[in-house]
Amino acid sequence: MIDKNKLMDAVTCKDDDNILEVSRILRDTQTRHLIVVDENRMPAGIISSVDINNRVVAEEKNTKETKAEEIMTKPIEFVDVNSSYDDAYKKMLEVGTYSLPVTENGKLIGLVDFNLLFKKCKDVAESKK
Repeated sequence: MIDKNKLMDAVTCKDDDNILEVSRILRDTQTRHLIVVDENRMPAGIISSVDINNRVVAEEKNTKETKAEEIMTKPIEFVDVNSSYDDAYKKMLEVGTYSLPVTENGKLIGLVDFNLLFKKCKDVAESKK
């Protein structure tokens, strides 16, 4: 089971936020991507600064009229908090990502990343000595 207290905070936006709002969230949090959540806080997609550049700016779309759900990469993979660290690791390898959203009762609660998984592996190896 994944320890909720060790998860990274997830930077999020709502699926109906406009891209101007999304870009300001990215700027203000100094992150390169964020998780798009639906009205139930379920992960619906992901948007990166590259997505905004390629799918909005380069296409000359209006940032105030274009919604997050229109440009987000979807579907997005995630794991439930009751999953094992091994399951999270396998899913990250399968998807080719360094972090993965974690849900509890269908709602986003944070991110598990490779750093946490490596630390968990180290802890398990040391406990076997």
